[in-house]
Amino acid sequence: MSAPLLRTIRRLAPETASRIAAGEVIERPLSALKEVVENALDAGARRLELAIDGSLDRCFRVADDGSGIAEDELELALERHATSKIGALEDLDTLQSLGFRGEALPSIAAVSRLRIASRIEGEESAAFRSVEGGAVVERGRAPRARGTTVEVRDLFFNTPARRKFLKSETGETRAALRMLETYGLAFPEVAFRLVVDGRERFAWPAAASVRERAGAIWGARHAEQRLEIDAQRDGIRVQALLGLPEHARATRDGQQFLVNRRWIQSPVLSQALRQAYGNLLPTGRFPTAAVWLTVPPDRLDVNVHPTKREVRFADEDRVFALLAAAAAQRLAPLHPPFTVIQGGASEPRWAERVSEPPPDQTYLGFESAAPAGPAAGTSSAPRPAATPAGAVAAQPEVWQLHATYILAPVRGGLVIADQHAAHERILYEEARARLEGQQGASQQLLFPALVDLSRDQFELLLELGPSLQQLGWDLAPLGPPTVIIRGVPAGLRDDRAGSLLQDVLDGVAEESGRNARDDVVEHLARSYACHAAVRAGDPLTVEEMRVLLDRLFATSRPHGDPHGRPTFVRVELDELHRRFGRG
Repeated sequence: MSAPLLRTIRRLAPETASRIAAGEVIERPLSALKEVVENALDAGARRLELAIDGSLDRCFRVADDGSGIAEDELELALERHATSKIGALEDLDTLQSLGFRGEALPSIAAVSRLRIASRIEGEESAAFRSVEGGAVVERGRAPRARGTTVEVRDLFFNTPARRKFLKSETGETRAALRMLETYGLAFPEVAFRLVVDGRERFAWPAAASVRERAGAIWGARHAEQRLEIDAQRDGIRVQALLGLPEHARATRDGQQFLVNRRWIQSPVLSQALRQAYGNLLPTGRFPTAAVWLTVPPDRLDVNVHPTKREVRFADEDRVFALLAAAAAQRLAPLHPPFTVIQGGASEPRWAERVSEPPPDQTYLGFESAAPAGPAAGTSSAPRPAATPAGAVAAQPEVWQLHATYILAPVRGGLVIADQHAAHERILYEEARARLEGQQGASQQLLFPALVDLSRDQFELLLELGPSLQQLGWDLAPLGPPTVIIRGVPAGLRDDRAGSLLQDVLDGVAEESGRNARDDVVEHLARSYACHAAVRAGDPLTVEEMRVLLDRLFATSRPHGDPHGRPTFVRVELDELHRRFGRG
């Protein structure tokens, strides 16, 4: 065994240490934008002008009309742990600002080409500094009104390893919109304007109330539907705008949590919300809500993580109970659970919304024949003989177990199919065919549906417009963030067109966030198939089950869904004989 290698301990070079430390604070381009926006709000800005050129990592600018930074403090602001927010550790117990660590600007400057220009009251012009990789390369003065402008270019230009793990450019822009929407709700008295590649994405004037700002962000119709709560206990106050059950989404992206106006992530608050909604929402659906918590600073620990997105509550159980109880009380009149079906009509049967299978389908050795319905009219399987008059009808050849699995006898055994996974495989291949070839058919709605999307959903819809049209969606953006649905892909239920569109968009955003390298067409096909497929728990008729199995085994890869999960398992008859001790 070789002797352990002895290495000399040495100090890291300052630039190396700065880049390593910057990686904790600036995880992604969104982190840099968030820190600059928070600095502007801490400076008392009443108006923020934001611009993105190309993408967040290429160039973004934030200009504010805050108090500004004096010229003799400008370079000090670029040094690590230099801050005007606190002077001692005890100040965290009375913290009123969003920032306090003194790491944001130096961390951004260490991994980008940054230019900061600032002017305080009483000065005739602004002073500026240009920084590259943490080193000041230019000093001077420039004309500017009171306030600060920060421009960040070529983020991570000197840390190529970090660039390999960046999310997609459009995905990062959507995340930025979500962050700005949240701070727009936190600071309704501040005007926000965003321009992306020279095109104005939004302009929110200063608002007199949160409800007024919510109307500017979400649209007046959606904002009016939100349920408002305002409760306090033991010095803790919770305010919220709760979405109705039909506003629920497939992910938690519709939840915004602000603690003392700080944007945070909190599994505790998310769980409290879910508990409040109870059985108003089915499994796998998440409520939408904007929640404002006001907590005494000495009962809140904000110094948990360099990004400041995590906090610890000294009274976590009380916070949980207050939010859950206040929300549940406001939601109580909505009981019992309901589903939104226009006119109270029954839901259409699943067999009525499937399209005809391809003509070259195979039957995979089923003992019994395929159904004679139109959906299976091209099957090559033999048909059962008609039952003679007066004879007892044969038992169905397929069964549904717990409204989730389909059981069917095959030669030499039994096939058990997962109805959701099977339908997902079918819809995925149909979607890929439509997206790569001829546009899919659209079934027009009798009454066009209005859907209020979130700001990031609306931006994604604009990006995916041609692909959604290829699938068969007929959409008309009415104006951010409302969309008119005039038609849906042929074969889909039209009573939930709005929620399905939102689910598809959420699924694409989630897939893109996990793996930006995949083709957006692939993300769309997977999301569409997942959310449009029949669910576990949906009862199917014998006819519907037969059609589903026929269509599954007509696909190119019937053994697995798009996520790699099996669609069916086969149990051999010999295995059953062995288990029952038959020779």
